[in-house]
Amino acid sequence: MKKIRVVLADDHPIVRDGLRAVISGQDDVEVVGEAADGREAVGVTERVRPDIVLLDLSMPEGGGLPVIRLIKERAPEARVLVLTMHEEPAMVRDVLHAGGSGYLVKKAVDAELLLALRAVHRGET
Repeated sequence: MKKIRVVLADDHPIVRDGLRAVISGQDDVEVVGEAADGREAVGVTERVRPDIVLLDLSMPEGGGLPVIRLIKERAPEARVLVLTMHEEPAMVRDVLHAGGSGYLVKKAVDAELLLALRAVHRGET
């Protein structure tokens, strides 16, 4: 079985470590790259061509919606699943309009994250 290839993009190392720990326990998902800011997220995505970029919206060096647009422009096959603390409905619409495939708040539990990754990989929103 081909694994779902994920890039983790969050400016907090402890968050990336936790996400990696959750994902590494799965047979069908693997972390193939990490980024600590928006510019790095775009570069890593271009290099490793993941299936999904798990992206924090609030990062230095060009976070947020412009990063989603750049990822979709430079690696259109990559889907973007936003993982953020922002719960505003308008932000969800903005993310989807920018090319994001999913939106999850950071207070979600591990099982929700894994469900979202798998759903986005299947092409669901």
